[in-house]
Amino acid sequence: SKEKGKIKVTLLLANPEVGSMQGGGGSTEKPREIITFDANDFIVAKATANAVISRDISYELLSVFVVSEEFAKDPVFAQTFTDVLKDKEIRLSSYLAVSKEHAYEFFKRNRPKMETRPHKYFQFMISHGIENGFIPDSTLFRYFQTTERGTDLFLAMYTTTKRQKHPKIKNDDQYLAGELNVTGELDDTQFIGSAVFKNGVMTAKLTGQETRIVNILDDTTNIKDILVNIPNPFSDNKKQMAARILKTENNKIKMNLIKDRPKIYFTIPLQFEIMSNPSAVDFSDKKNREILKKQLHQHLKSITEKFLKKTQIELKGAPYPLPMYARKYFTNMPEFQKYNFPKAYLNADIYVRPKIEIIDYGKKVIKPVKVGE
Repeated sequence: SKEKGKIKVTLLLANPEVGSMQGGGGSTEKPREIITFDANDFIVAKATANAVISRDISYELLSVFVVSEEFAKDPVFAQTFTDVLKDKEIRLSSYLAVSKEHAYEFFKRNRPKMETRPHKYFQFMISHGIENGFIPDSTLFRYFQTTERGTDLFLAMYTTTKRQKHPKIKNDDQYLAGELNVTGELDDTQFIGSAVFKNGVMTAKLTGQETRIVNILDDTTNIKDILVNIPNPFSDNKKQMAARILKTENNKIKMNLIKDRPKIYFTIPLQFEIMSNPSAVDFSDKKNREILKKQLHQHLKSITEKFLKKTQIELKGAPYPLPMYARKYFTNMPEFQKYNFPKAYLNADIYVRPKIEIIDYGKKVIKPVKVGE
């Protein structure tokens, strides 16, 4: 957090020896320790921390940077955060996350119930979130690469430990961190959605659904499968169907950049597995299969084109390295730079064509189950 010209640094120090053996290894040491102090930068901060911490502090195993939303929106953030490139111990495979609250508040309120080892907790939360598309693959390498290009937007995972008191009920993937209403014996931390960065500074936020769309469009993101609710074309009472989306092929992108109003065509190949059938539809009937496939095509086309329109009007840029695909249409780099693709993208006509393949329609339903039968 940026305060009074200095950086307020919070270090969550994990003890990898605690809990590493079955049964906790019999260790009585704490699995973590949190300290917060003011510093000029976080490179020298690890030396300052040794004034109160007996262990040798190293950034070699540093896995995630958590930055407050307030500081991420500060114009000086990009310049300050560049300091991570000066420390050889910091790996560019580490992740950047943005928290709704100050970073020190986030770490103090982060109290996992099942996984007490903080390094394992963040490893599991981040890897699972990326695989199901709820959060972006926001490594430091991607951040600096995108900032250096200056032609597209960077997405960082969004998280918080502060929940809304009376959140609205939405579809499962339309939430932002803090909006999910969960009760029980669990940690308050939520990882869902993303923070949008333009030229290294945060400018907006995206929901889990919007982040998933970006992850599907971006072939460099390692998403495995996504569980979603889809509109049910066989029901009038808004009952939805559950489905699993599998991405096994890369997208195909074609552009027409000759005219003043460029045209961009997306072909998105996706496989679907139908997980629920609340209307008890017989999918052995070819007609029903065609109805479902048409519904999936229209739904994906609608939400993707609507989101891409939002990136043009509100975000003012492409949320993943789309300009890289435009380079092949130019003979050299000066010609590409002269064309100014980021500006042309804002006026582009975008067309989305989902290529749907349903590989599993679920269990065959003989007839609807009636109470008392």
